[in-house]
Amino acid sequence: MSTQRRTRYDRTRGVGLGSGVYVASVVSVMDPTFNGRLKVTLLKDQGNEVGTENQTFLVSYASPFFGMTPYEAQGKNLEDFNDSQKSYGMWAVPPDVGVKVLVLFADGDPGKGYWFACVPPSFANHMVPAIGATTNVAISDEDKKRYNTKQPLPVAEINKRINATDQEVDAEKIKKAVHPIADRFLRQGTIEDDVRGPSVTSARRQVPNTAFGISTPGPLDYSPGAKRMNIGPTESQTRTPIPVSRLGGTQFVMDDGDDRYQRKTAPGVGPVEYADINAGEKGVVDIPYNEYTRIRTRTGHQLLLHNSEDLIYLTNSGGTAWIEMTSNGKIDIYGADSISVHSENDLNIRADRDINIEAGRNINMKATAEYVSPDELHRRAEGETKTVSKIEDGAGIESGRIQIESAFNTNILIGANGKIETRTYEYADEVPANGDLDIRVAGNHRHTINGNTDIYTLGDRSDTQRNWDIKTEGYNYLTSGKNTELAVGGDILMSASPNIHLNGPAATDAAQADPALSITDLITHDNIFTNTVSEWATTKYQQGAFNSIMKRVPMHEPWALHENQSPNFLTPSDTDREIPPSEE
Repeated sequence: MSTQRRTRYDRTRGVGLGSGVYVASVVSVMDPTFNGRLKVTLLKDQGNEVGTENQTFLVSYASPFFGMTPYEAQGKNLEDFNDSQKSYGMWAVPPDVGVKVLVLFADGDPGKGYWFACVPPSFANHMVPAIGATTNVAISDEDKKRYNTKQPLPVAEINKRINATDQEVDAEKIKKAVHPIADRFLRQGTIEDDVRGPSVTSARRQVPNTAFGISTPGPLDYSPGAKRMNIGPTESQTRTPIPVSRLGGTQFVMDDGDDRYQRKTAPGVGPVEYADINAGEKGVVDIPYNEYTRIRTRTGHQLLLHNSEDLIYLTNSGGTAWIEMTSNGKIDIYGADSISVHSENDLNIRADRDINIEAGRNINMKATAEYVSPDELHRRAEGETKTVSKIEDGAGIESGRIQIESAFNTNILIGANGKIETRTYEYADEVPANGDLDIRVAGNHRHTINGNTDIYTLGDRSDTQRNWDIKTEGYNYLTSGKNTELAVGGDILMSASPNIHLNGPAATDAAQADPALSITDLITHDNIFTNTVSEWATTKYQQGAFNSIMKRVPMHEPWALHENQSPNFLTPSDTDREIPPSEE
């Protein structure tokens, strides 16, 4: 079957156009219509000169996917969202000046040109889709000292102006400049962490490649000394120097992993060790190296879903706040500043083993008895009168209570003074009442006091017990403003030395009181400490230890107790704070 081809000739341009696809070079990205149109020069074997006015074409953007709701479904109410048209789809424009693109002209008409794809040049895809890291870096002595690592660093593309064409045949041996995001990793403390920090994911990692994703161009670099070029369609027109270097963009990476290496054990079982399959080593066949999905901005904010290490990691650019969910179910949270939680209803915390709370200064708890429903709270915010809740509401539900229950012992150890005070309060009917203090003991009640004991009672005092022994080493005084009455069901025995003015045999000596039991201090453990005060470059992550009742305290990166690094040392028994260090 024959195919009829039509070719039109553009007399104004002197260029013959067919319906095929052409390779073109971008000469301008300025489109006042905001539709992604480009000015391009076709790269044909006709002596075309890139940028020459009569050899440039205006081509529209053909997105891989784009749509909108039907025009006919629109209404005429400008303020009604339902009457408005909605659009959706993919948008990734424009590429920089000088990039090669594929264009076509519908029916050979130069007025119906479209660009629909970009053509990557040779040896310029190391930064795609992630900013790939390598040990083959061109680095100054100052930066060597600052980074102080032999681990791979994120890099830019090779410098083709310096390296001759014959050198590019083995491009992987050409050293590349360090990318500025390395400074972010240094600040975060992840510069040597190939899971949370630099990644070797790149379009140039292996053949065939298993790295997929998108990296945005990033903002233009307007800083002093940044590269600028005269951009415009022709040499005859006035052209303005504009920035052409970029600061790096956001990366969305879906890496199916490098199956040349396989994890030796599952993440929840063993440390980060990978077998080299090409060297005959054995690993877990379905856990390739570096299988993950990551979104990371140019400044270092990231969300990481890592299959190979079986963890989810979320961090900010400075590493001052991060959250990690691990393979065995640990959730680690670190914040260099406050961690605040607010619920308009309940906040429920349960641990089937221990709940450990430790503060470097104070622990404050308060039940305000001011609860209202979220609806009532919002009404108050709108200016309605605020009512003060009482100890009980109209339904008799108690409020303002702090209740602590333990199945067995409850110990309170006070390093200085201890105080318990009750005050006057009001019920829902606004009747005032004085707060009572009730202490009920099923067994013995012991007090050991090294100083004086003062009991000051404004009302009556009643003591009811079976036996009452009082023994003092000094004088005893009893002063009563009124009568003192003594009623005894048995004998009264009194003795004194040398004399007593009452008849009777010698009184029995009072029994020695049992001293109160001492409280044993909580067991403490040494925790790894990461110095976050000094610069990483000069301290190289100074690590020491600090003592705490906790056995595992998340710290600023680099934190050595991430579970994937040594899960066999972080089992539930290993993290049990009740086990003394000597027994570990």
